[in-house]
Amino acid sequence: MRVSVEEGEPGFRLLINNPRPIVTFNYRPSRAVGVFEGPSYEGEFLGHRLRVEESNGRLTIVKDLDLKEHVLGLGEKAYELDRRRVRVRMWNLDASAPTPYGWYSDPLYASIPFLISVRHSEAVGLFVNSPAELYFDIGLTRYNEVRVTVPHSDVEVYVIRGPSVERVIENYTDITGKPLEPPDWALDYQVSRCCGYEPQDVVVRVVNELEAFGLKPSAVYLDLQYMDSGKIFTWDRSKFPNPRGLSEELHRRGVRFITIIDHWVKLDQNFDVFLSGLGKYCEAQNGELYVGKGWPGAVVFPDFFNREARDWWSSLVERWVRDYGVDGIWLDMNEPTDYVREREWSIDRGAIHRLDDGRRVRHELARNAYPYFQAAATYEGLRRAGVDKPFILSRAGYAGIQSYAFLWSGDNTGSLDDILLQMQLVESMGLSGIPFFGCDLGGFIGRGDLRRYRPYMDQGELLVRYFRAGLFFPLLRVHTSSNPDREPYMLRGDHAQAVKRAVELRRSLMPYLLALATEAHETGHPIVRPLVYHFQDDDDAYHIIDEYMVGGGLLYAPQIYGESRRVYLPRGNWVDWWSCVEYRGPTWIESGSEFPLFIREGSVIPTTSEVRVYGKGSIRLRDGRVIEYDGVGLRAPGYSRAILYSGGRCSELAISG
Repeated sequence: MRVSVEEGEPGFRLLINNPRPIVTFNYRPSRAVGVFEGPSYEGEFLGHRLRVEESNGRLTIVKDLDLKEHVLGLGEKAYELDRRRVRVRMWNLDASAPTPYGWYSDPLYASIPFLISVRHSEAVGLFVNSPAELYFDIGLTRYNEVRVTVPHSDVEVYVIRGPSVERVIENYTDITGKPLEPPDWALDYQVSRCCGYEPQDVVVRVVNELEAFGLKPSAVYLDLQYMDSGKIFTWDRSKFPNPRGLSEELHRRGVRFITIIDHWVKLDQNFDVFLSGLGKYCEAQNGELYVGKGWPGAVVFPDFFNREARDWWSSLVERWVRDYGVDGIWLDMNEPTDYVREREWSIDRGAIHRLDDGRRVRHELARNAYPYFQAAATYEGLRRAGVDKPFILSRAGYAGIQSYAFLWSGDNTGSLDDILLQMQLVESMGLSGIPFFGCDLGGFIGRGDLRRYRPYMDQGELLVRYFRAGLFFPLLRVHTSSNPDREPYMLRGDHAQAVKRAVELRRSLMPYLLALATEAHETGHPIVRPLVYHFQDDDDAYHIIDEYMVGGGLLYAPQIYGESRRVYLPRGNWVDWWSCVEYRGPTWIESGSEFPLFIREGSVIPTTSEVRVYGKGSIRLRDGRVIEYDGVGLRAPGYSRAILYSGGRCSELAISG
């Protein structure tokens, strides 16, 4: 075994047996530490001991695990926030194809082989850059070890500097890429339904009704049924006779237009998209076209791992956007799924991908990066079409996809258990470098799916709880299958008004959310943050998933259990958004507020109508304006009203220009 060690500003890189990564990232070492050869390797990095073992063409990377060490991250994993005592698999999977997923289902749709270890209140990151089928064992089979199994003999490993969780994420996204800069509308209320609003006039009628109710959406999605026989980049003209006219009508109303695009291409010698892509599809081991099963029947799969295929795909996206006024692309099924039960609904492990450098690699060594390259090609197509800030929503992903796409958690099943799971997933994805993430509010899996027992719960009440939980999720989208209508004009009156109040509160805080989106783009900081993000020395915080920080200034504890709940406030001073009551943490309190929201001391929170101030602080808005309170005067360009929290009361604060 040969291990080369390099050091750079973000941390250390270990090159084990001269790897040639399938996904290459931006790491510039400042010095070479050394080259080591032998049957195994052992070294210490940032206070953590690493050991690398090689056997039968496989690697095992071992890190010591301290008695009270916490382990965070690892992306989309349906386990507790602290990953101790779990063994998880990195293998993008259509997670609800075998049976609807829930707590402790593994794997799910996205694979992010990056963890954050917090020992003695100091954080260090570990990133294993391989899109193959990795296993992370966090002290389960061996009590005091983290063990990562790599199914090949060469890999690059990063040990990433902290000492704060925030600093680890900054350094990790320095390596893998900063998150995209989303358009403003992408953080607003969006609507969708499986398998699509249809026909064309119904899309407009849905928007009309929502607007009449007072909740015009920022975007409407079209699912599969707009296509001609499931063929991507086509329209069923019997349902959508004038798609360009539809997009123009939606744009006139201030609503964006998003279409689903699957990863497979119908195998049809009369289909122009199929014919134009010949030579750019995945192959079987014998060099023939690899043919799978998808919604359209027999399908082939674009080989996004090579530049020619990506360029071809980008040109298809560009033409689609230009011809029909499409504002965003929704990438579904891109784990990639192939509907063959015996293979876990996955492309055959032996299918062949061709890389940019001419190498041919088996699917099992590259699988998890498929959605990364598809998203990159889609992003390029949108840019070519003149879209300044592309919007892509992807179901699957790998490290680095944050530079190109939002992600969502796929086919969830509506329940209180799922609400808690979705909160944990959003928090953990934020800790894994994916700040723009969300779920299908209300749950996707329909009533007709009886593969898992589901106790009855009023669907309107459940939807209200989802809106409360997801109030500040970066993606606020309603999407469902064979469930009751989720549009508020179809809900019972009290439920409809509760949904409306939630959306209106979010919209009132849009200046703050957009400032956080800019911060995420520039630094990698998540928008939704578990309490441990800011309080990594607070052991209690590692057990709390049902409340979260929104940026650094707000703590939100969704009212999801009933009409009252306990709220944990970590150390420091906090003030209730609504009552002006101040609290000193750490403490537990009871809140009967519909939206339990607390401002952290030292925060300036801009809304659409005013600025709220609790202690000295500042914030930079998305347009570059800076709002600052120095304890004496408030500088808030563009605002005429401010509220100061002080001494257990709220008062008007003069603005000094």
